Amino acid sequence: MADYRRFASIVNAEVYKEDNSLLGIAREFKIPSIEWKTVDIETLGQVAVYKTPTRVLEALTGSMKFQALEPELAEEFYNPTISHKLQLHQRLDVNGPDGHDRERSCTLITIVSARFFKTDASGAKLGDLDEIDYEFTCSRLAQRVHDSDRTLLEIDVFANTARNSSCDIWTA
Repeated sequence: MADYRRFASIVNAEVYKEDNSLLGIAREFKIPSIEWKTVDIETLGQVAVYKTPTRVLEALTGSMKFQALEPELAEEFYNPTISHKLQLHQRLDVNGPDGHDRERSCTLITIVSARFFKTDASGAKLGDLDEIDYEFTCSRLAQRVHDSDRTLLEIDVFANTARNSSCDIWTA
């Protein structure tokens, strides 16, 4: 039986552009939530209302926060008509009862195709860190572990696909 008494902590969160050039280290990156719309099923004599998922997801929105504003980054992200493919590399250190578990530690890669629709600059206050928040809508989301061809999750709005590592979630 597997021993699941362990935890993972994020020790680094680098964000890359499609061409693998480093944009920076994110202070915060909110990956879009996967939330299926539901239908309530309620019939006579049923003891409870049952929610069943539909084949439609809620909007995939996320956000990211950088410590400093890069002019070429801001220039690209201020245009809401262009999609940007970004990669978030999260280094996860796994620890268990025996200390650091090097074999289970990994880098989780999240790929998003994002269109930025809101930018919130922090303003100017002497002594404060320069931060800028970006909010985006996502048309494609994929996750995998570095050095693995196995995709943990893939949602593609335009290809009309939703799959996990073992199968398509909705088959025709």
